[in-house]
Amino acid sequence: MTDISASSGESAGRSEPLRRIHQLSLWQRIWKNRLLYLLLAPTILGMVVFQYYPALQAFWGSFHSWDGRRARFIGLFNYQFFLEDPRLLQSWANILLLLVFNLISLSFPLMVAYLIYRLPNPRHRYIYRVLVVLPVIAPGFVFIVLWRWLFSLDGGINLILRTLGVDSQVVWLGNSNTALGSLMFMGFPWVEAFTVLIFLAGFIAIPGEMIDAAMVDGATGWQRFRRIELPMVQGQLKVLVILTFIGTVQDFGRALFMTRGGPGFSTMVPGLRMYYAFTQENAYGYASAIGVILFFVILILTLINQRLIRGSED
Repeated sequence: MTDISASSGESAGRSEPLRRIHQLSLWQRIWKNRLLYLLLAPTILGMVVFQYYPALQAFWGSFHSWDGRRARFIGLFNYQFFLEDPRLLQSWANILLLLVFNLISLSFPLMVAYLIYRLPNPRHRYIYRVLVVLPVIAPGFVFIVLWRWLFSLDGGINLILRTLGVDSQVVWLGNSNTALGSLMFMGFPWVEAFTVLIFLAGFIAIPGEMIDAAMVDGATGWQRFRRIELPMVQGQLKVLVILTFIGTVQDFGRALFMTRGGPGFSTMVPGLRMYYAFTQENAYGYASAIGVILFFVILILTLINQRLIRGSED
């Protein structure tokens, strides 16, 4: 009885300071922790100046005819032109195809991560992890140059086809029928180190007792993967799907360096159209409108994706 009274008294003693803190007003709590807020101030100031202010300025500029010096309010004209711009109409079809392909290609790093996870020898698992991550040290510029050569008339792909007896004279990036497919093919076999490591971390976190119980119940390798291991990496899959949505809609570097959106508009994407409006046409207001629309598209797609995945988990 004494022990119970002592423990309850000790618990009440610990909760007393918390009760006093909650009774303080907001400004009193800020002043009490002023050192922490002072240390956070440079970070918050940097975010306001270099992240929030440009975003708000872009939203303001989307309602103006703005060339960087003078701004004239034109209402929703930039958004109206957005719906009529022929280069943007094609770009949305292109980005949809790229998005579908990028989501499907997530299955390749998933498969590689699972194969590494199933290796029985820890040393072999470590070696393959290193091999997957090793290409990250190469600069992105080298990646672009290599694939430009592969897709050229006398490049690697045509040389391979000629070796196989196919008289190929295709300029892969210069043909509107093959340019977008060539951009999709870049990065083959589509095993990105960051994605593999995220999937691998999810597999490693699966409790061993769960796997042992499944094996005792007679689960085959495919049944283990489909009913236990794959559902256990749903969290990692959700993160990567969201990042793929965002990255695909925002990305325009690949189209810029490889094809500049051509031939015609066959590889034009919304981000590249925004870049050209800003750098070549000095249409800062129109570029801002495209940026605002891309923001809301990414936000809506992310919310839909979260709802769908949450529903499947429930």
